[in-house]
Amino acid sequence: MDSQDDASSAGDVLQVQTREDFSAVFRDLYAPLVRYARGLSSDGVSARDAVQEVFTSLWEDRSEIVVRSSLEALLYTMVRNRVLNANRNRKNRAENASPRDIEDQKGLGTTSADESVTAKHLRQRLSAWIDDLPPRRREAFILSRYHGLSHEEIAQVMDVSRRTASTHVMHALQDLRRQLDALRNADDLP
Repeated sequence: MDSQDDASSAGDVLQVQTREDFSAVFRDLYAPLVRYARGLSSDGVSARDAVQEVFTSLWEDRSEIVVRSSLEALLYTMVRNRVLNANRNRKNRAENASPRDIEDQKGLGTTSADESVTAKHLRQRLSAWIDDLPPRRREAFILSRYHGLSHEEIAQVMDVSRRTASTHVMHALQDLRRQLDALRNADDLP
């Protein structure tokens, strides 16, 4: 086995060594990472903070970070871990969980029964249906459809097998299709 194979099996050293490299990565991934973090946390400020912390760590530890598959997957994993840790810490500090945040978030997607089904109405319904998916299924779906990650990258971010990631995405699509079919039947849509 030559030295190049040894480096590949152990991971590659991060290729974000200059300010220009860092700026390009930041410019390309900041907004998608914030959207992803918002999906994991109901607090937009906490989501932005988590992404900022990840980029700060990326810059400060750039000479020590090893990328095993892709820098994008690594950043999504780092953001996921930061947000989940922040959520856990926030939950541990709170004496009683407030259901108000959950109700407020789910209330965003509701519409009146008399309103016709428009593109806006459908987007609102879809958003509510996605919010109602089981957490891991929702996360895999969002990573796949909104952030364009491959099933392999989703598996790495979620720390599951590729098959499990694929299954989560497949089940999410099936759940959403059932919801859409029920809506079509109820409203006699084409």
